[in-house]
Amino acid sequence: MKKRLVTSIISVAMALSLVACGSSSATPATPATNNDGSTTTEETSATQEAPEQTNEVSEANEPIALRAVAYNSIVAHLDSAIAKEAGYYDEEGLDVTMTYNNSNPENIQALLEDKLDLVSAGSTAVLNYIDQGADIVIIGGQMTEGVALFSLPERADEFKEINEASLAGKKVGVTRLQTGDIALRKILKDQGADLSKIEFVELDSPATIIEAVKKGEVDIGSLYMTFRETAELQGLVPVLHLDELWPGYTCCRLFTTRDKLDANRDAYVAAVKANIRAYSLIQQDRDKTLELAKHVMEIEDDVLTSQVYDYGHLGLNPSPDVKNTTRFYEAMVEIGYAQGGIDFSEHIDPSLYIEALDELLEEEPDNVVYKQLKEESDKNNV
Repeated sequence: MKKRLVTSIISVAMALSLVACGSSSATPATPATNNDGSTTTEETSATQEAPEQTNEVSEANEPIALRAVAYNSIVAHLDSAIAKEAGYYDEEGLDVTMTYNNSNPENIQALLEDKLDLVSAGSTAVLNYIDQGADIVIIGGQMTEGVALFSLPERADEFKEINEASLAGKKVGVTRLQTGDIALRKILKDQGADLSKIEFVELDSPATIIEAVKKGEVDIGSLYMTFRETAELQGLVPVLHLDELWPGYTCCRLFTTRDKLDANRDAYVAAVKANIRAYSLIQQDRDKTLELAKHVMEIEDDVLTSQVYDYGHLGLNPSPDVKNTTRFYEAMVEIGYAQGGIDFSEHIDPSLYIEALDELLEEEPDNVVYKQLKEESDKNNV
């Protein structure tokens, strides 16, 4: 990727450093702001130990090396983590070096600087990079849904329905650019709501949103994943899970650069195939999934179990989901979070997923998870 492209994108990265599917990281984002307002790009800690590789197809019978990244503090990237821990990448002919880093900008910058080959990151982050000119291609999914709106229990009846009538004149606490922020605004706009009648209060973190709801500084707040349970423990109640109005809205996507994909397509088909196998395991073997996840997930056991299996309203579908990912990008453009001067269809390629899934169905024609994924793919990857 040309140096000027990396420079042009740096301004976006700062705004995205706290929206890794809603997660934040203690690791400084790659673009750091200096005292004079300029920016510098630092070597990313997530990739310093990854060995160099040329991304060329290996000789026959030799594994193909890929440098990948996932998260170890939230379950959003569980497909990739399980694919690694279960040995599926190895079985599909890959030698995957998996690092763990919870910063969207660092991971995307590392990909553009040829320090990584396969990345998953929040929809908002990767779509903004694409919108700014990065030649990135989405080839799979990692996470969908996971956001709910919360209020004080005594006010829950005010929000039995979420629309312009129930929210006009109200204050809605959001974290700007977080998946739920975009999904909620899109849901309302599709209803025909006038967003100018609703006050979106942009706060810096889910914890701040919880406190604002508790103190009455906002009327409801948008919270994701682990913070849903945190909110309930602090006395708030969910009034709506956004997937009730937009089933399957996308969060983390799996992607690489076009040059890497063109040079080594078979390797990426194999990686997607391994992730699909991981998803099947997650769906069908709870005990093994949790045991493998504990090897890398820095989450308490009960929280991990709740997030993956018990709380619900969270998807880990490995499909690129052209339909909902495109809708999410269009939502970003519609509400002014992206410019929209690109042909987005050139930056999402479902063919790798379709090919990988077809291979798996040939190998395991009775696998109920693969059959379900096939039905969904026929509807959403067009």
